[in-house]
Amino acid sequence: MGLHRLIVSMLLSTGLMAGAFAWADDSKELKNVQGQIASQKQDLQQQQQQLQALQQQLAKDEKAISAQARELNQTRQQLKENETGLARLDQEHQALGKQAEQQQRLLAEQLRAAYQNGRHDYLKLLLNGQDSSDIDRLLHYYGHLNQARADALSGLARTREQLADNRRQAEQSRNRLNQLLARQQEEQQQLEAQQARRNETANKLNANLAQGNQKLASLQQAASHLEQQIKAAQEKAAREQAAREKAEREQLERERRTARQQDGSGRTPVVAKPSGNFGGLAKGTLPWPLRGQLIHRFGAARTSQLSWKGLLIGAGVGQEVKAVANGQVVYADWLNGFGMVMVIDHGKGYMSLYGHNQSLLQGPGDKVGAGQAIALSGESGGQDRSGLYFEIRYQGQAIDPLPWLARR
Repeated sequence: MGLHRLIVSMLLSTGLMAGAFAWADDSKELKNVQGQIASQKQDLQQQQQQLQALQQQLAKDEKAISAQARELNQTRQQLKENETGLARLDQEHQALGKQAEQQQRLLAEQLRAAYQNGRHDYLKLLLNGQDSSDIDRLLHYYGHLNQARADALSGLARTREQLADNRRQAEQSRNRLNQLLARQQEEQQQLEAQQARRNETANKLNANLAQGNQKLASLQQAASHLEQQIKAAQEKAAREQAAREKAEREQLERERRTARQQDGSGRTPVVAKPSGNFGGLAKGTLPWPLRGQLIHRFGAARTSQLSWKGLLIGAGVGQEVKAVANGQVVYADWLNGFGMVMVIDHGKGYMSLYGHNQSLLQGPGDKVGAGQAIALSGESGGQDRSGLYFEIRYQGQAIDPLPWLARR
């Protein structure tokens, strides 16, 4: 019995020790796994912080580019206006020069005629005792010649004053032109330097997204932010529309009361309701926002899980982007994934969106007309090629823009 108990005790002791060793191994492995998880969480957190910092830097760079490009565009417009004005002054100078030559020839002819006639005809008439009526006619003739010469001299003096004023204006215009050219060169250099910084930031951002396999998540986040902005803009437009309709109803009621008072019959006269502005939207007639190659269509696959909600149109940097219809700007700012974005409300639930712009030429609240330049195309939002992202939305939902755009 004693030997049996000893064997059992040894076996139990061995089993407990083996279990203890196994538990220690499992605990060590668990700690290793927990450490790896903590390390991965820390790495992921660092990646997220780096990504956020790069996105903030990209927004800063592209906003600076937008402001600089807008100034450069304004300078170029001023250059065009100045060149047009200078050309007009040059044409005016030529016309005034010809006018002065004609006036000088006319004056020379008058002086020649006066010299040839002299005053001997008048003296001859007096010495010969001619009739007073002949003398009056001759005096009237000489008076007319003198007045003509005086008018010619006065006209020539005015023309020369206009020529002198024209020369001053042209000189000022040329000086202004030279200043604008110098400013344009400086702004162009600043823009190129900002563009280089932006490209460096965009490359780092795209590399960070690829390294962390976060491209899809970034696109989904950008799409979510866009939906939030569209919703906010839609709600704002709805509030403004409700306020306009209320004002129209109140105005209509005032007109009816005034008409009843003037009519005196107590009857309610028929008053036409003010018609709503549809913004010129009509299928198949809208102008394209810019000329360029259609790269991606509505509904085409963007990733395995996302599709395009608008059109991507390729175009060079700095090309004018134009509004497709009348409307009011309800959003104009930088948006992650879409860069410099503008949203225009056209009324009746319709909106158009323009993304990846280099610069925005209009701001929130501005009213724009169909075909008006509202932005300059670019590659903002971290894009590696320039162009325009274009959407049309109805009641906040993206719809295919192609059926609305005119054929080209």
